Amino acid sequence: MGYNFTSLDLTEISKTLNAEFKEFSNGWTININNPKMKQALVLTIYNNVELGSDEIGSLISVQTQHGYFELHNCTNFLVFEPDEVIFILKNSDKVSSLILSKDGACSMYANIEQAIINADFSELDPAVLLAAMQLSLTETIAV
Repeated sequence: MGYNFTSLDLTEISKTLNAEFKEFSNGWTININNPKMKQALVLTIYNNVELGSDEIGSLISVQTQHGYFELHNCTNFLVFEPDEVIFILKNSDKVSSLILSKDGACSMYANIEQAIINADFSELDPAVLLAAMQLSLTETIAV
């Protein structure tokens, strides 16, 4: 079972993203607008979603003007001060994440090998270096 978001989590996420959540029957949504950068996104967090194969978990969805992204069965999240939230799906060998910032930016990394994240950055192929650097923050989170 994935992470179950609490009101304290939502308060922390809301404070970091500088926007307020609106609750609805199955979750919470938040709108982030950055007119200066012409960026906007809608973040929705769902708890207790049927994800198939008798699995219940959380689902994070992000809609931007560039696309729609989902992270199923989120296992945890991190607040990265001063203005980012990292939603994580982590198992023993792979990590996926959605990274949001209060300025409306959104990045997604999927199926990144844990070995890349734990590697010596100087020995990595440059093509995987950004993912390794961004997700190295997740090293401390237990599976």
